Amino acid sequence: MSPERVAQCAVLAMLFELSSSPKPGNVDRCHDFSDIGFHHFLTSALSAYPIFRKAAQSRGSVGSLILEGVEAWKTWNLSSNTHFGSLVLMIPIAIAAGKPGELQAELADVLKNTTVTDAIDFYSAFEKAKARVAEVDSFSLNDKNWQRTVQDSGKTLLELMRLSSKHDIVAREWSTNYDRSFLLADRMTEKIDRLGLNDGVVRTFLEALAEVPDSLICAKFGEEVAGQVSRQAGEALLDDTLGKAHELDRDLLAQDINPGSTADLIAASLFISLLRGLRFK
Repeated sequence: MSPERVAQCAVLAMLFELSSSPKPGNVDRCHDFSDIGFHHFLTSALSAYPIFRKAAQSRGSVGSLILEGVEAWKTWNLSSNTHFGSLVLMIPIAIAAGKPGELQAELADVLKNTTVTDAIDFYSAFEKAKARVAEVDSFSLNDKNWQRTVQDSGKTLLELMRLSSKHDIVAREWSTNYDRSFLLADRMTEKIDRLGLNDGVVRTFLEALAEVPDSLICAKFGEEVAGQVSRQAGEALLDDTLGKAHELDRDLLAQDINPGSTADLIAASLFISLLRGLRFK
């Protein structure tokens, strides 16, 4: 697949995820947050296009491209985190998609070949993005001396992701060669074919949230709240009209509870679906 087509698929995935509604607790085409809106996410997705194209051309490493992606949205004066988790998941996929082999096999090589320099660039990108993660005892992304710690450790980005895989959805995908993303991509393709783009994306999002508590919610509000939101997502799935999903959306927005990690996972799964030929009637 051409680099241009890979980049188009990546940006479309981000835009389709963003615009689908109701995606409980997240910015979508129907509402903003108080400090960041739909147009900010549109801008950040568009700014990533040349970065995804470079990735598909193997021009740059995983870490450097994630950092470039964050810096690209900063050139539009975006100060809040928009798509950090999506970039972390989708840049390796874009690199793999530009290679000749089977996508998941190529992805495994991309992840395996990361370096300590990738890890340092990733930490820099995290700092610039002002992202939020759970606090940990070692290799904390919030450690003021992270650069020396990471450099001295010699650990690659994949190795550091494995250390975080138990408490972070994005890191877990890296650690499992994106098995869940590929599974959700298959489910989403079937649902979109049967229900249409919006409802297919929304119902896959609800399934993913019901199955695994969102790590951003865990970081901000704790495991008990995250577990309750997952149970509510499961209940919303039982309503074919998505009325309960709308109710859950209003409830989460009122409490400022944002399942953002699950949204990032859906963007990555949409990217895989589009690369594998997902098209619309």
